[in-house]
Amino acid sequence: MRAAAEITQLKKMVEERDEKLSSSTTELAALQAAKDEAEAELDHNFEESEELLKQCFNQAVRQAHVLYGGLPASGAFDLDCEVYQSRLVPSVEVGALAAQEAGLTEGEEGECVEVDQE
Repeated sequence: MRAAAEITQLKKMVEERDEKLSSSTTELAALQAAKDEAEAELDHNFEESEELLKQCFNQAVRQAHVLYGGLPASGAFDLDCEVYQSRLVPSVEVGALAAQEAGLTEGEEGECVEVDQE
């Protein structure tokens, strides 16, 4: 009798754990769907923000053209470039160019070290 009661109790525990597992799996799927939706919305918001930034930048350039009488604003601007020594260079290269000009180079861990100029 005692063994039968223990078996019944163990079966009940297995059923409860199966229900919890099923519930957890369903909850995990719902959380994953919510995460995917949030990531898609974040990507969309980033794209909208980037477009708004470009529009505002071009507006400022057009206004500077009118206010300061510069060359006609062609709209041929690249937000990924920076003016360095009167020329356009990729923004990511400006730091390295400035360091090179100063006689420094980046070490392996990002610190600047002197370069021998023989």
